Amino acid sequence: MGAPSTLEPWDSRDLEGLLRLQPAGPAAFRNRFASPNGRGTVFGGQLLAHALMAASMTVPDDRAATALQFMFLQSADPARPIESQVSVLQDGKRFASRHVRGTQPATADQPARVVFDAQATFATPLPGPAHQLPDALRDTHPDALPPIEALPPETLATVWRTLGYGFDSVALDLRMADVDRGLGLGDAPARLGFWIRTRETLADDPRLQAAAFAYLSDWWINFASVGIHVPDLDREGGRLHVASLNHAIWFHRPLRADRWLHFEVQSPAAGDGRGLSVATVHDLDGRLVASATQENLMTPGNL
Repeated sequence: MGAPSTLEPWDSRDLEGLLRLQPAGPAAFRNRFASPNGRGTVFGGQLLAHALMAASMTVPDDRAATALQFMFLQSADPARPIESQVSVLQDGKRFASRHVRGTQPATADQPARVVFDAQATFATPLPGPAHQLPDALRDTHPDALPPIEALPPETLATVWRTLGYGFDSVALDLRMADVDRGLGLGDAPARLGFWIRTRETLADDPRLQAAAFAYLSDWWINFASVGIHVPDLDREGGRLHVASLNHAIWFHRPLRADRWLHFEVQSPAAGDGRGLSVATVHDLDGRLVASATQENLMTPGNL
């Protein structure tokens, strides 16, 4: 089955259409749309979502996603399709594990690219003891909070100058409880808290909801590792090049990405051009539904 040379235009709103994949061969799947980031490459959250969605399409319906281990390898060209090839690592009595590799085939003027490598695990629910860390939930409901775009204009400008971070997403709604305080720029310890959800309601499909969570889990999680350095960078006229290196998600309970989720993120360490961010994710009922980690590149923009 030949791959199309170009993708259909994406309207920036239809997240479900962005995340759904088409068959492209035996255990292979292909996207129809691309979500570009500010650097003109495919947004990393789309790659995370495609890896998880492709893997989930090869396992029984009663096995929900439990973990995703992901490596960003090369940037993806938003003008070219991404093929996600799935191979079986395990098909046990209750667990299934898959390997997924994402590639962009060569064209007349572009070489082939391997853009990601991932492993995903799925399982049927099992009985057992349960516990969870409590959430540092804010007193104010996220519906009553201003969007992140309402941060002070100088804060927005400073973050753009030093990190190149954009603040708006047509597909995602992000709110901060302490918007007047800003993003905690320069504050130690390196922490960040925010509410996030998809703007549009998604189908009641656990595979799609998990893939949508993977998509939004790449939005702002790594700011915990770089935001603390923004004041010094701005004072010195510096700028960081920030890019995702690897990402991991653990799904503790069923979740919906189209309902409010609270990310509490901290960065335990950064150095040698890399930073680590660790997030716990609770829903409105205070249930710990997922955990996520990301290591990101953070190095002067002139290197």
